[in-house]
Amino acid sequence: MNLCETLTTSLNGLKANKLRSALTMLGVIIGVIAVVLLISLSISVKKMITGEIKALGSNLVVVIPGNLDKIGALSGAGASVINKLETKHAEKIQSLSNFNVTATPELTNPGSVKFGASSRNSAIITGTNKNYMVTRDWKVERGRFIKKVDIDAARKICVVGTTIVSELFRSSNPIGQMLLINGTKFKIVGVMESKGQALDIDKDDHVWIPLTAAQKLFGINKLSFIFIKVPDAKDIPLVVRETRRILMKYLSDDDVTVKAQGDTLSTFESISVVLTLMLGCVAGISLIVGGIGIMNIMIVSVTERTREIGLRKAVGAKDNEILMQFLNESVIISLLGGVFGIIFCYIVTYIGALFFPSFEVGISFKAIGLAMLFSGLVGVFFGVYPAFKASKLNPIEALRYE
Repeated sequence: MNLCETLTTSLNGLKANKLRSALTMLGVIIGVIAVVLLISLSISVKKMITGEIKALGSNLVVVIPGNLDKIGALSGAGASVINKLETKHAEKIQSLSNFNVTATPELTNPGSVKFGASSRNSAIITGTNKNYMVTRDWKVERGRFIKKVDIDAARKICVVGTTIVSELFRSSNPIGQMLLINGTKFKIVGVMESKGQALDIDKDDHVWIPLTAAQKLFGINKLSFIFIKVPDAKDIPLVVRETRRILMKYLSDDDVTVKAQGDTLSTFESISVVLTLMLGCVAGISLIVGGIGIMNIMIVSVTERTREIGLRKAVGAKDNEILMQFLNESVIISLLGGVFGIIFCYIVTYIGALFFPSFEVGISFKAIGLAMLFSGLVGVFFGVYPAFKASKLNPIEALRYE
């Protein structure tokens, strides 16, 4: 019997018990759905968060108040940070650097904004200087950004994001209008380009004001961050070391953390790889359970078809042909389950995109390939024992089987 005849015989065997074949397939379908969706979801989340980290700006080094390593180690003991980061430190980094860096001080706090009867209580208020657009790769859509004279005079001017414009000003021109920020009037001089949303955080729900005005508004003379733009990416490790050396002249090791954006990205990617593997293993258990279901049903099928096996052997069928017939049935069930599972995944993601358009889960072809490979292996692994059992039946005893 050639391969085509063996496959035809296997398919006929499956057609003879359609309901049982479908129910056996169900375990594999669920396993494949779990593998494809969980891995695709983790990859999509990784891509989104990676994009967010990169969206901070390219070639960035960030200075953060406190020693993050020590804070993490002492977090269970109620560790706290005493913020000593000041504007002069950003100025020293830029003036003393040998790599032509651009250092931008930032003071960021949530706040309320109001125009007329319309208001927003969740806006992000950032005090900064004219370097912000360079370090953060952001552009003004209309009007202008903060200038040095605004910083020197602590002028009450502001630049707003597109969400502020659409929510508070509708179709009217915001330039020149007075905006209440935490109850204080600021004159709008510019509108920033849209950056959109990510992970339900609206980056356009944002207001920028001169750093000196922000320090007066919030009653804080310290900084939230210092962002450093490095012209050449290959110099980033040197800039990190140089920045630490400059800051240690004025601060202690416990006062600041200097990190490259790439370090944050590498740490996140390492964590995401582990999480993806964990999710894949959890989903793979579903496939194994489906495989056990295939083995159980195939053993039942061998028992029910004992007389059929005996008859086939009596007319000349060889052991390996019987083995291949039942093994093919197991693999076909498993692979068909994989195909139907993948189709269902596309249906689920399509429906999900209709209800959650801001969060797109793209089906990963790697996940599809992995799921199909494992579903095929499951079919082979869990189909071998029933097929071997069928091939070793004694034809005379099989024909006598009631």
